[in-house]
Amino acid sequence: MKSIEISSILSLFPNDRLIRNNVSGSVNGAISIQQAKKNENPTKISWINDKNSDLVNPDELTLGLLLLTPTSYEKLKSAECNFLIVSNPRASFFKIIKEHFTSLKRAPKIEKSAFVHPSSKIGAGCYIGYGVVVEENCVVGDDSVILHNTCILAGTQIGNRVTIGCNNTIGNYGFGYEKDEHGDYNLLEHIGHVIIRDHVEIHNNTCIDRGVLDNTEIHENVKIDNLVHIAHGVVIERNSLVIANAMVAGSTHIGENSWIAPSASLKNKINIAPNTYIGIGSVVLKNTTENETYIGNPAVTLEEYKKWSETKKKLS
Repeated sequence: MKSIEISSILSLFPNDRLIRNNVSGSVNGAISIQQAKKNENPTKISWINDKNSDLVNPDELTLGLLLLTPTSYEKLKSAECNFLIVSNPRASFFKIIKEHFTSLKRAPKIEKSAFVHPSSKIGAGCYIGYGVVVEENCVVGDDSVILHNTCILAGTQIGNRVTIGCNNTIGNYGFGYEKDEHGDYNLLEHIGHVIIRDHVEIHNNTCIDRGVLDNTEIHENVKIDNLVHIAHGVVIERNSLVIANAMVAGSTHIGENSWIAPSASLKNKINIAPNTYIGIGSVVLKNTTENETYIGNPAVTLEEYKKWSETKKKLS
């Protein structure tokens, strides 16, 4: 791995403080704090939070650069490390990794096995992977990545610097049916589309359905994990996370900065207020209140859940 001068790393953190401690002036790789053994990693970079700093013996710690808070520094300042004192060590650490140590950025290219309809527009700097299908009248913004075997169906709009993983289906019709005069179910025509804004990341094996009448919308900086189902007409506001195996039913609205945990299920046509935290495996059947945590089946606020738990203990 290439060697990076610590002085060049500092340019990312002009307002933070570096304390040198007679260790190498460059780093050539990253490791976890658990791997940081004395005299073994004088050119590696790592980070530590305040919770774990009590578990580390400074006499057994050697690193080219350790990112930590002022509180952790007071505990570990005798270690054989260069220290970069920051307010959020984890975020700062991965900022360095992204800038200096990853090679995930793909050269702009449309692979030969991809199909892009002539009516669709692919922006500058995009990578379109093997077996990707982009149907008619789609738009893909600048510097976006669509990985292998993903299908982007007609009319889908994708913003700038969007990353979409492998084996996704985006813009197909949803699961909407109505009985006819004979009592037989017939598929509703879906004339809406999928709109994906800038800086969205969608991992692998996820389906996002187009709307029946209104569009399905994924707003700026939303992150969607593997094996997620986003049904027709859903709107997810900016900076929300939807995590593995979650199911978001049709016409649900998720407010900004919300967290939908693994295996959660959200009923159709409900409103998830901004800054809502939905716990693992929860089944949400009603609108939520802003800045609350909901858990359970059916999901209730954390405070309600605690009250019910106490009542159950008394009854038993």
